[in-house]
Amino acid sequence: MTADPGKSKRSKADLPAPEQPSLVRLQDFVGNNVLVDLLRRVALPPASLFRGAEGVGKTTLALSLAALENCRKSGSGDFCGECESCIKIASGNHPDVILFQPGGASISIDAMRRLSREAQFHPFQGNIRVFIVDRAEQMTQEAANSILKTLEEPPPTSHIILTTCFPELLLPTIRSRCQSFLFRGLSREELKVYLESHCGPDDAEYRAAFANGSVGTALSLDLSRTQGDRDRMLDLLSNWEDRRSFATLYQVCEAEPMRSELKQRERVIHYLDLLRLLAEDLYFIAVETEERIINHDRLHQLRPLSGRLQLDWIRNFIYHIGEARSDVGKNVNPLICFETLWLRKTNRQGA
Repeated sequence: MTADPGKSKRSKADLPAPEQPSLVRLQDFVGNNVLVDLLRRVALPPASLFRGAEGVGKTTLALSLAALENCRKSGSGDFCGECESCIKIASGNHPDVILFQPGGASISIDAMRRLSREAQFHPFQGNIRVFIVDRAEQMTQEAANSILKTLEEPPPTSHIILTTCFPELLLPTIRSRCQSFLFRGLSREELKVYLESHCGPDDAEYRAAFANGSVGTALSLDLSRTQGDRDRMLDLLSNWEDRRSFATLYQVCEAEPMRSELKQRERVIHYLDLLRLLAEDLYFIAVETEERIINHDRLHQLRPLSGRLQLDWIRNFIYHIGEARSDVGKNVNPLICFETLWLRKTNRQGA
């Protein structure tokens, strides 16, 4: 039974107050063009799962689609950005478009109970109600269980979009109730071309390399900090190669502040991505294609290191980095994933 919106007991304090992502017109959306074109032409599914890497536009597109569905002047397959509805969505003040984001380390059961309650109301001002749960993998198990019924049978005027970088961390019962859409990162060259028109050519190559296909990451990247993290990984790799001792590396990983960082899933993924870039540079040096390397400012360290490593070792190291990154996304302890990467290389130094 649909509740009477006039009898809603909601107050402003009941609803989340997230940091509102920018509202981007669909014609200006960067990357995933086929997916964007599909979603702008068809009605939103009752429950959707937008999955893909951090910063590829999942939440941004969810908000843009909500704006399209509720725009008062749409007609060309895009929202106008100027009507009252679009302005309210852009500012995070539309009563029919509600964004839930983690409060601290998780999304609470209270927040998801609010979603289930709100979903029963007819639209107040727009055509449909859209509820977006950003980083849905951070729902507590109780919170996830509390929205199962709403996901399975949402009212016809309510649509729910979950976004996540780690779909494997969601309950299978959550995934099975949602239509899944995969967002892919841009290629390094595509991202570089885009950045050259926004950041200038001086640092576009670095940003494209370190951003893992994500426009959002590339634009917000702290290059100084990222290069510092890169240097830590290069030192770790150089020290490991010098001693080939897992015990020595284990001491580094278990010492603070490294141990605390390696307990954080996002930081481990970041470090693994930096290691992959370094390993790729080692490979390009080994096969005499130095024009493809990214870390030009560390050539004086990379050249001798590449010369001391077998080509097969470098290839396999790149492969094992990919395996470790995949394991992190499957809810394996991130610290163990990072340490196991080096244990594999210690036990199989020639492979």
